[in-house]
Amino acid sequence: MLRLIFLAAALLTTLAWGMGYVWISGLACAFGSPGGDCSIPLPWSLRGEDLTLLVLMPGAVVAGLLALAWLSGRRAQKSES
Repeated sequence: MLRLIFLAAALLTTLAWGMGYVWISGLACAFGSPGGDCSIPLPWSLRGEDLTLLVLMPGAVVAGLLALAWLSGRRAQKSES
């Protein structure tokens, strides 16, 4: 049961991460490009603090939740046997 909770939290975090990335990139385009010819950058094309704040930190949270789901699944299997 705990494994399912961690997997659901990882899924919700991933969805929120994607929506937040698009929203923040849209705000950057709205306020930073007077010509209107702005596109959302791909996550792997970011550099510096943008990469850290928009990709690496949320990715670490998702990876941590997935690791907790994996560990809780292993613990449940050991207790059943």
